[in-house]
Amino acid sequence: MKKLTIPLTLLISISLIGTASALTFSNSSNNNNSSSKSTQSTKVDVAVAGISIENDPNLEFFKPPQKPYPTGKLYWFGYKWQMADFNKDGYSDVLYIGVMNPNNVEWTGEDTSGLCGGGKCKGKKPLPSLYLGDANNKLTYSPELLIDNREDSGMSLGYRALVADYNKDDILDFYIADTAVGTHNGFRDSYYLSQPNGTWLESSETHLSHSNFEVFDHGGATGDIDNDGDMDVVITELKWKTGTALWCLINDGTGYLNKRKCGGIFSFALELADMDGDGDLDVLLGAHEFEKSTDFTGIVWNDGRGNFNKHNKTRLPQHKKKWGAVPEVSVADLDNDGDLDIVYSRAGKLYVGTAIQIIENLGKKKFKDHGIFPLVEAPDDYIATHEGNEWNDFIEDIRFRDLDKDGDIDLYLSSSMSRKTDGVVLLNHGDFTFEILHPHVAKIVDGIIVTKAPVSEEQKAEEQSLEDELAALEAELAAESGQ
Repeated sequence: MKKLTIPLTLLISISLIGTASALTFSNSSNNNNSSSKSTQSTKVDVAVAGISIENDPNLEFFKPPQKPYPTGKLYWFGYKWQMADFNKDGYSDVLYIGVMNPNNVEWTGEDTSGLCGGGKCKGKKPLPSLYLGDANNKLTYSPELLIDNREDSGMSLGYRALVADYNKDDILDFYIADTAVGTHNGFRDSYYLSQPNGTWLESSETHLSHSNFEVFDHGGATGDIDNDGDMDVVITELKWKTGTALWCLINDGTGYLNKRKCGGIFSFALELADMDGDGDLDVLLGAHEFEKSTDFTGIVWNDGRGNFNKHNKTRLPQHKKKWGAVPEVSVADLDNDGDLDIVYSRAGKLYVGTAIQIIENLGKKKFKDHGIFPLVEAPDDYIATHEGNEWNDFIEDIRFRDLDKDGDIDLYLSSSMSRKTDGVVLLNHGDFTFEILHPHVAKIVDGIIVTKAPVSEEQKAEEQSLEDELAALEAELAAESGQ
């Protein structure tokens, strides 16, 4: 298959998407299975987390296109991405994951569990899409580098791409948490390990203790949870009968992941970070606070061995009256005081509207809520009937980088299905106040935020009208493809 080269500037201008940037962090950890222990014997003082890879300040950041060809046709929706130097040539590459195009679409109910009549969606499952970058930030589609030899290959609903060097060959690998589209019963995940010939091989059969394990892992993160120097995976579980709210996949040092129960509290969003400065990674969780069964938003503390006892926890402030859905959480040191502060993505019922919440880490397991920063708000009288409503613009990913080069960390927000919020930048003033720059007024050049000249209300209206027309066209095409 020929490689397809895509000039980013052309794609961005066509899709009317402004540029923005992201900051990289890293935390990782490893833990032992009850029946299989890690081959690592030396403990590290400070565990690494995946957020340091995701927010690497040495990696050139740019805003990738929302739907690059042919990924825009391969996936029904989703288009979530991770930026990293996968082939170690010094340039930024982009890995996309997303949702299969089912051949049995039949909308029922109010959420994604009813997209195919309440049963499993059927059809060809796409693989992840890897685009290699060059010095000019041109992306080249490189499908020949990803190999999946499973009989039932590909993704149903790839929701989290957890990037880390799992097999310790100095090349980044990736674990894909797959929630499944059409049900909330979950699907088996995918696990791509780098090979000596420069490809990535889906390695579940050889490197996962439970290769066909199905789980609705809406939340997932990578990090060294047992401080043994390699990267583990933690994913959420919503089935009560399993006896655990979190599964920990413990790396034995070679990239082989052993699955074990590790406690936690039922949740939807998850991140790993050292929140109390003791050198090990704790679990940050985000809830659907409207629902009593999954209403915990807060931190479950690591016991030092990669276990997260549900009774050893700290609740964080909630905003369940209007913003009770929490699809994502991440952390960064926003005030340069040496500890990690918390950013939650929030939405209303059925994902109506979107906002972020920022919480300051005061130290000694004390926290201060700096409140809600609304990004998109529906009219007060709007009542949604389905998650696929016109006001669904939720933030899927939160990234961090010093975009204005003033010495503090700014926020870059991603939403793969929204032009209103994909590329929103929050410039940090250093005192937990922020200037919100929407995609149409900000772009990134050479990793630095550039603010466009203010536009008139007439120009804004024209841009919004064009965006609405494009959104309507995409919705029409999506509806036709589902017939």
